[in-house]
Amino acid sequence: MFIGYLRNDFENNISTFIESDELFELQLLKNTYNSYPQYCFAAYEKEQIIGILCAYSFDNYIYINILKTINLNKDIIKRLVSLLIKNIEDENVYLLIEDNISEELEQLGFKKQCTFIRYIHTSEPVAFNFSNSIAKQISEENYDEIATDLDKIIFEQNRKKYLLKDCMFESSLKLCTKQSFMNSYAVNKKFIRISPWMIKKQSFLDAEKLLRGVLYYRGLKKIFAYAYGEDEDILQLYENYKFKKDKNFSFMYLKEKPNIKFENLYAI
Repeated sequence: MFIGYLRNDFENNISTFIESDELFELQLLKNTYNSYPQYCFAAYEKEQIIGILCAYSFDNYIYINILKTINLNKDIIKRLVSLLIKNIEDENVYLLIEDNISEELEQLGFKKQCTFIRYIHTSEPVAFNFSNSIAKQISEENYDEIATDLDKIIFEQNRKKYLLKDCMFESSLKLCTKQSFMNSYAVNKKFIRISPWMIKKQSFLDAEKLLRGVLYYRGLKKIFAYAYGEDEDILQLYENYKFKKDKNFSFMYLKEKPNIKFENLYAI
């Protein structure tokens, strides 16, 4: 087995990996590699990729947006993260990781900040009203401005390029109100991911309109999202619309503790 930088021909060696994980985001990997190849690493077994880490750089931290292995190999995950740490200069690192791997990262100095829950909607029918009036209220008019301003409040830095370019895809559906915004995109032929989805404080009705919108436009496919798990209003909203809890995740950090307003983050 070899662990090192992700090779630029990775699409030729990733078929087994994709088959092992129906939620693997190939397009997200491509986008991140195009922007930050120096933060993309892989484990290879006979030329086939069996583990991947890729990360995106922001002003004062690096965010690991993909960290996966075939059959959840904890040793490979730990080695991939160690390799990233060796190749950065004393920077803050954040990531979202399955709960049952968090102990391995704690051994590398990471600390848990909060819990997220992966919710999945499997096209189970849910009754709600979605009128032309609501459709107009959540149209993408002024999406870029609203998303940039609200994201800056929640993350306390300018992430405009990431929001408007790097997490946008051909399949993206952009919805927004004056108090909220949501992006959703196709991961593959079966699954849609909601990411990101942010709400100004106490704008629950706006949050509900956006969720109705994505279910109305995307409801024939399975939809998943990583929701902040320590706010009952957020969790109840998902469950009211027939989303089911799938798995628990930990938001972890290395070095400086993030100052993120998680209670406004309905999907990371």
